[in-house]
Amino acid sequence: MEIRLKNLTKCFPGNPKKGIPDTYAVNALDITIPDGKLVGLLGPSGCGKSTTLYMVAGLLEPSEGEIWFGDEDVTDLEPEKRGIGLVFQNYALYPHMTVYKNVAFPLTNLRIEEAVKDKDGNQVMDETGKPYIKKRKLTKDEIDKIVRETAKIVQIEQYLERKPNQLSGGQQQRVAIARALVKKPRVLLLDEPLSNLDARLRLQTREEIRRIQQSTGITTIFVTHDQEEAMSISDEIVVMKLGVEQQRGVPQEVYNNPVNKFVANFLGTPPINLFKGRVENNKLYIGNEVVREITEKDVPDQECTVGIRPEGIVVDPNGSFTFECERILTMGRDIMLVAEHPEATTNTKFIVDAFVEVSTGTVKCAVKPHKCFAFSLEGDELRII
Repeated sequence: MEIRLKNLTKCFPGNPKKGIPDTYAVNALDITIPDGKLVGLLGPSGCGKSTTLYMVAGLLEPSEGEIWFGDEDVTDLEPEKRGIGLVFQNYALYPHMTVYKNVAFPLTNLRIEEAVKDKDGNQVMDETGKPYIKKRKLTKDEIDKIVRETAKIVQIEQYLERKPNQLSGGQQQRVAIARALVKKPRVLLLDEPLSNLDARLRLQTREEIRRIQQSTGITTIFVTHDQEEAMSISDEIVVMKLGVEQQRGVPQEVYNNPVNKFVANFLGTPPINLFKGRVENNKLYIGNEVVREITEKDVPDQECTVGIRPEGIVVDPNGSFTFECERILTMGRDIMLVAEHPEATTNTKFIVDAFVEVSTGTVKCAVKPHKCFAFSLEGDELRII
């Protein structure tokens, strides 16, 4: 099911008498989510990602714009008629019910449509030639079959008779996903589903979410503030800031080619290192050192912000970039150099291979050109190199 958001906007009115302006939680968002893909909405708190999700779900009414599921405009459709499965951050499981009953609960009042047949098994038609349709509840056997099939998909068959408090956080998360899947939704919506789990469990569960999404083929929107989470499982990511889309694309492409300083700084762990710099004669300077030759285009001379990814340096005695290494942190396969530089605007950290011999004090290095960017100091701080 393709999802299209057209000029989607949510404005929360202010109070002019008290000098409180209107707040645009989401502003003119245009996104197409391809059928069967998982798209991550990513950004810091207050960027509008959850507001967008709740508008898609029908829990919030847009101020402007349209929401389309395939060829159907669902902008004004009630949530229960949209065919969505929604998984909240806190799972929202019923503690007094078993896992089986939690998963089965959405099916208990579900009514399905089926054609009326005569005693010979033929469809009964009305006077216009259309088949008569009746609605009925699912039988216990039908519910049981759906619950067990869904439990198998999310791998919780062995927990069906347990209560939620007898499960780990990751197992509870899978129960919540199973409950969202039993109605065979057209769209699956996940609102920060992993934020309550510890680091190791988050890693395991996000892999499970990806496996489940791929096995079911359901178009999925995944909301998170964790960029590593979004990048690891999403087909595409949408980076948002203050309700506005900053950049959209395949995760690695967005990481490799950020359009502005915000995107470059938001993606990456540790974050990108930022320095005061300048462009002069198609060379990029930090202080008096040339860190990169500009070969792809002519760039006017100007002051700028230079961003170097943590993995963007190579320790080299003949290198053109110098910094003072204060501490060396062993990370197993890598080494992190915590450094000082007079032009740095942020805490500076670089990552090098563990076999590289390095000591504290002055370190000379070369900078990988494709890991080094320059951003304008004006407006949206767009990337200029």
